[in-house]
Amino acid sequence: MGKSGTITCAATTFIILGGIALLIAWLADKMKSPTFSIDQAAVSGYNFSTTNYVNATFTVVVHSHNRDPKYKIIYHVVAVSMYHTNDYALGYETLGPYTQDHGDDLLFSARPVSQNVPISDPDVVKAMRNETKAGELRVQVRVRASVRYEVKGWKHKHFTLKVICSPVVINLTSGKTNQSTNCDVDRF
Repeated sequence: MGKSGTITCAATTFIILGGIALLIAWLADKMKSPTFSIDQAAVSGYNFSTTNYVNATFTVVVHSHNRDPKYKIIYHVVAVSMYHTNDYALGYETLGPYTQDHGDDLLFSARPVSQNVPISDPDVVKAMRNETKAGELRVQVRVRASVRYEVKGWKHKHFTLKVICSPVVINLTSGKTNQSTNCDVDRF
């Protein structure tokens, strides 16, 4: 084998070994989704009218913890929505952008507003009437975020985080929650 054959063989071996190393690194790199919880939720101006319309201003503090040891998370858009049961959107607010370094905590504070939201399902009307009389409103907080994972300027794929926090129980007398609620997170 001549000198050019040896160089070609060495270059080919280097390319193959480098490709295998990159493939192993890519397969071993498993990004972790952040954890979420609702640390505080409050309502002011709550009114469920006799004609079944809801008016309220919610205040929600969403706590996010980036548990990934390598990646920081760039939140482009964060939408925080309030629901009663799974069917009725009561209000939402869009927030962002935010940056969350690895290991850091981030608090999103949102103020979704319900303004004359009609409730037409008789079962939901009954549930909301009972909750109003009992002084506790049970809601579900949903967070949808467009994010990008990044490590040292190297941009990674964009994801959507879908977060559901339920039940979040707001005391209508004090207007606040009494405890934190953990959330389920899906990344796609």
